[in-house]
Amino acid sequence: MGIFGQLDAANIPTNPFYIEKGDYSAEVTDAKFKTNRDQVKQLYIQYTINDEDSQFLDSKAVQFFDLPDENMTQEMFSLLPSDEQRKMRRNLAALKRTLCGNDSNSSQKGLGVDQNDLNDPNWDPAVLMGTKVNLSITNYGATNEGVNIKWVNTNGKNEKIRYF
Repeated sequence: MGIFGQLDAANIPTNPFYIEKGDYSAEVTDAKFKTNRDQVKQLYIQYTINDEDSQFLDSKAVQFFDLPDENMTQEMFSLLPSDEQRKMRRNLAALKRTLCGNDSNSSQKGLGVDQNDLNDPNWDPAVLMGTKVNLSITNYGATNEGVNIKWVNTNGKNEKIRYF
């Protein structure tokens, strides 16, 4: 018997925040703007799994999205090197899909935010807290030690949420 009892050490994830690949019901339990260590403003969204039948009940999964400089204009964007433009476009598309869903695919509802609200400089991500969602987790790394959110959808009616 090893230090893990009869458990095979190779099957134990090295990430203490590991969540197995799959779909879960959850709730947005934190949403805010943060600045990372590189001084880049980000949108941070935390989900807590609330499926009572899941071994991952109360586990938390998070998303971070880098935000463009608040002074970024379309002209400034067009002057960026193409690799930076591509990276920013992908990031912003993923952020918009998470918040607003995908208009061309009704099964991708996102968090139900109305895209017009995102142009308001006073929009507060805290309004997302308490939103009930379904989310899909994927894993990455040689031994699936990383946790990634593949998609998130409100699990209520498919209505856009407006915040005034």
